[in-house]
Amino acid sequence: MQLHELRISHAVATSAGFFGVWRESAFNHINELSQWESEIADDSALEQQIAAGAFVPINIGGNGSFQFAVRGVEKPGSLSARERSYLLVSSEPYLLVSDGLLELGGIEAVGNYADVGKVKIPLDSGKYAAVIHLVDWQAEPGSRGADGNPSVGALPDFIVEIFVDFHSGLKYRTKVETFDRP
Repeated sequence: MQLHELRISHAVATSAGFFGVWRESAFNHINELSQWESEIADDSALEQQIAAGAFVPINIGGNGSFQFAVRGVEKPGSLSARERSYLLVSSEPYLLVSDGLLELGGIEAVGNYADVGKVKIPLDSGKYAAVIHLVDWQAEPGSRGADGNPSVGALPDFIVEIFVDFHSGLKYRTKVETFDRP
């Protein structure tokens, strides 16, 4: 899939308080819990994967199910006026290298050792950057239906913008924490 065609919206759950977008092939070899613990659960090992562009953390420290919109954009910050109105915080750009297939899910879904749901994201091979936006969708009037659930047109919790860093001039974030705390 070419970058300009990338438009995915999906609910994703975690019981680890931590999501990510990652290159599937970088973690295909993880078939056992001990491998997962040493390569994913260990922050210093995960930071190496982040720096290499294999993993983009979406680390909020909260369990549950959240709505994600993943979009290919020409430049970061290509949010609609409505989305900008309810934007809480945006990350610095992360390096993301695709070899044709990315995945989105809770951190417990990385690799193949656990049978945990993840979303497949086809994306042409290449070097990209990703910015994560956290949206306060609940603050928008009418965002919840009468049953208390998100309305059909509710904004997502997270918007992941993926774009090409044409000039390779970005300084990429390599921290496991997605957003700086005030």
